[in-house]
Amino acid sequence: MPYNLKNGIFRVRCRYPGCSFHTEVTIGHKIMGMTEKDVEREAKNLAQDIGRTKHDAIYGTRHGLRNPEIRRVSGSYELIGSAKETGELREVSYLEFDEGEVILHKGDQATTICEVVRGSAYPNHNSEHRYGVGDCFGASALLAHGSRTCDVIAAKDNTRVAFYNLIRLSKRNPQKASKLFQAVMEDTLAVIRDLESSVDNTRQQVEKASVRG
Repeated sequence: MPYNLKNGIFRVRCRYPGCSFHTEVTIGHKIMGMTEKDVEREAKNLAQDIGRTKHDAIYGTRHGLRNPEIRRVSGSYELIGSAKETGELREVSYLEFDEGEVILHKGDQATTICEVVRGSAYPNHNSEHRYGVGDCFGASALLAHGSRTCDVIAAKDNTRVAFYNLIRLSKRNPQKASKLFQAVMEDTLAVIRDLESSVDNTRQQVEKASVRG
């Protein structure tokens, strides 16, 4: 069954050294594909074309839009003919990412908790920490004024992530919602412990260096 994009907004940023160009592009066209990834690819291509037109109107005589960063900041992919299109809200959606792609962006609005379905991911501030299949992340943002607190990056190609809306999920499957939140809280505490250990190690190294000096 095919998917379409609803309320898609993409951010386009030029990576040319020193270029400050960035813009948000609203995709109002009806983009459809057999998979969410097909729709994402087509939407990004369209966002790039629109972004290039805006960029060249300003910087066209100096440089083109070089290797732009394009990411979705709003919108969702829906099954055509699904319950959601008839007014029934979905509690989960899925997206796929290649190695190095950012799954969550620091500062973005947070309304979901994430679970790794395939592949793995890691927070940018601790690349040694891995979220494997079944691991969850993203709950801390729900306690931090609704903004993502760090980037989370895909560690493998074809990493598949489930995005759960806890409010909707709690109505449909309260046990799953509770399990997800508990898992993420445990992971958040583990990350905090890792950071505290790193700070302690750094402090000890500084103290040793001071003694030797």
